[in-house]
Formats: sequence, structure tokens, C-alpha cells
Amino acid sequence: MFGRKQAVIPSEYNDFNTFSPDKEKLLCIGAPSTECKHGITTKLDGSHKMLKLFYPKKSEGKTMKYWLPMFGITDSQSAVEVISSWIKANNFYGEVTPDTTREVIKELTKAAKKYDFDGSDLIDAASKVKTYGAFDIDRLGYIVRVCFSLNLLTEEQAWSFLKQLQEDTEAHFDNWDDYMVSYLNGQEGLDTSWYSSACESYIKMKKDSTSLMNKYQLKD
Repeated sequence: MFGRKQAVIPSEYNDFNTFSPDKEKLLCIGAPSTECKHGITTKLDGSHKMLKLFYPKKSEGKTMKYWLPMFGITDSQSAVEVISSWIKANNFYGEVTPDTTREVIKELTKAAKKYDFDGSDLIDAASKVKTYGAFDIDRLGYIVRVCFSLNLLTEEQAWSFLKQLQEDTEAHFDNWDDYMVSYLNGQEGLDTSWYSSACESYIKMKKDSTSLMNKYQLKD
């Protein structure tokens, strides 16, 4: 009764966030983080389908003042510099320990059970994928959306960054399950709490036939 209400997204946002298939597929990059984090902000599902995110009252200013500066982003120039350098520096070859793999499998098992989802493919992926490069890719996919939505990136810059991130993803992962496991490896192995429920967001998207991660395979 006393919780924060769901945001009502103005129609112009829905009108803007209608894209061609090639651009829609790019929005799969960062989808778990976006669905998780912006779902917390708006209390709505479906944020992963958006490039331009809607911010309820006051949350836009807080994001600009407190959240983005944690990554060194304070204006348009720093947004381009930080995102560009982060993409260039991403590590696709470092591997996590067996202990991390066990923790990731435990997290996947718990989330799959919670949502009555067959997580066997994800568990199999966790047994073979030991790298953690998708952790930065997915975080950047969300940060790009945020920076565009707050007018720190142009639309052209946003799509260009997402395209670079997609190319890296296709070069290093075979499918979205492998990508998600790599993300979880990074979150667990680097001992950081990005948004731990992104795992649950991914599973909910996998259960949703209309989600972009079901609509588009990583590799055609």
C-alpha cells in the first residue's frame, strides 16, 4: 500500500523506442542490467527494449549527480572517454576460480527454482564458461542507455557504442546463456554487487516470449 507506485511512461517515449530489427537486436546488449536496474527505478518490466529510458520525478537528477560520477562520468566528454576506454580495456581471457563457478551455479539454480524455469542450459553453460568479459559489456550496455537518456550521448553515439559491444559479444560468446554466465562470473568473481538480481531479470526475460533476448539469437 505504501510502496512507490509504478511509473507512467509518457507516450512519446514509447513512440521513440520503436526500432528496426537491426537496432532492436543491439538492445540485447545490456538487457539484463537494464531490466534489473531500471525496473527498480520505474517498477515496470520491459525497460530492456528501450534506448531512451524514462526517469520518474527526481530520479534523473540523482542519477546524474550521484550514480554516473561513480564511473567518472560527469558530462558528455567524460561519457565518451569512459565508455570508449572501458570497451578497449575489457578482459575476455581472464578466468574465474572453481569456487566462483560453484557460486554461480548455486545462484542460477536458486533463481531458476524461484521462477519455475528449466535452468539446465544455464547450468551447463556455467560448467564450461569461465571468463567474465560479459560483465563489463552488460554494464556498459546499460550505461550507454543512461548517458543517452540524460543527453550525454547523441543517438548516433549510443548506437555506435552498442554496435561495438555487440561485435565483442559475438566474437567471444556463442549464445545468450554463455553471455549471462560470463556476466555472473564477473559479478561473483570480482566480488562486486552490480545488481545481483540481474540473474533473475535474465530468467524472467527468457520466460517472456516477447523479450528481445528470445526474439533475437546472439548468432543468426
